[in-house]
Amino acid sequence: MPATVLKEKAIGYFSALDDRKARMVISYMEAIKAPSKDRKKNLGDLKGKIKFADGYDYKAMRSSQ
Repeated sequence: MPATVLKEKAIGYFSALDDRKARMVISYMEAIKAPSKDRKKNLGDLKGKIKFADGYDYKAMRSSQ
């Protein structure tokens, strides 16, 4: 199992560090953001990023209500 091997290596790495260095590594790890492909997408993320071509009627594309 790759996860088990990775966990063992991480434990070995952290045991070799002193407390100050371990805290520094953990703070770096917490600051890293997950890649956007793994993150669940939200429509709010698109706010201000969508631009329609001049003359495009986006309301006409809606299904009839």
